[in-house]
Amino acid sequence: MTKRAIFFIISGSIIVIAAIAVSLFTLNIINPCETQLTVKDPHPVPWMLGGVVLDLGGPGDFDDKSIESPTLIQLADGSYAMWYRGQTYGDKIGRLMYAVSTDGITWIKKGVVMVPTEQYEGDKIDPMTVILENSVYKMWYGGQSHGGCACYATSPDGINWTKYPENPVLKKTSGNWDNEGAGGQHKVIKSGNTYIMYYKGYGDDNPGWVYYGRAESSDGVAWAKKGKALSPDPVLGESTALRNFAAFRLDGNYCIMYAMAGNLQLYLASSKDGKSYSKHGLVFPKAKTPGGFDVKWATSPCILTAGDTLKMWYEGGDINGRVRTLYAEINKTQFLKTLKTRVEALSSR
Repeated sequence: MTKRAIFFIISGSIIVIAAIAVSLFTLNIINPCETQLTVKDPHPVPWMLGGVVLDLGGPGDFDDKSIESPTLIQLADGSYAMWYRGQTYGDKIGRLMYAVSTDGITWIKKGVVMVPTEQYEGDKIDPMTVILENSVYKMWYGGQSHGGCACYATSPDGINWTKYPENPVLKKTSGNWDNEGAGGQHKVIKSGNTYIMYYKGYGDDNPGWVYYGRAESSDGVAWAKKGKALSPDPVLGESTALRNFAAFRLDGNYCIMYAMAGNLQLYLASSKDGKSYSKHGLVFPKAKTPGGFDVKWATSPCILTAGDTLKMWYEGGDINGRVRTLYAEINKTQFLKTLKTRVEALSSR
């Protein structure tokens, strides 16, 4: 279920606001504007842009065409590991590739670590989430069969992977709202002893609409679906189809940073309980200059928190549709403060 909040549609420097009720993290914002109005936004979210951090490979490399779906963890020694889907001009196979970094900025590629071999995978493997627990790397990844499905694999080192023999672990359900596809895109977070999966799903009861569903598991393999968590809202100017996203915790809240079909830049929704979400508008626009590496889209974010810094790696599409991994960061306190100031300024008009 989605609660409507102030929603921002940015076009140049103009923002259209449709406001009903606002609940932004723990900021206690009240009395939002009650009518639709157009104003300039004096409070953009002040991200520090780092540009391309993982570039395309050379001719013949397995990632010479695109680098997609970056998925990262920070290790105990402070270094970073990244898994991503590499595409080459040589064939149509999407391979799981691996890179390491001491700072999250300068990366050393380690090559292919998994390839699609199973019917449920199709010809592409999309890494969605990796969690390191008790010296075991646990990965959930997207498969292409069943209209999109969620699969699972484990590894002792992040390089040598064993696919779960009963994959997929989550797929479409006949008679349900996601009866045509469930899990091709998904994210997993751990809350206490429970794994929570948010997944992209769609069905024939509402053709053209794509939602985020929610599922829970005690072991990361057997999942119980819990219904829709986030729905598109055309009344707020949204597309009817939600796309690639990140799910993460921030100051005790559940957050989803998401893109939409036809509007591939990043919006934010938050929740106290991980079930009922409020939307807060555009928080990371794509580039506006033709030469920008994310001028066509900024999507597929991966969010990590390091101290008081919110770090984001994301998929950027250039004017020619070539895809790389880009980086941005923001002070977490400033992120929350800026959103609060922006909403308060608009609601006081």
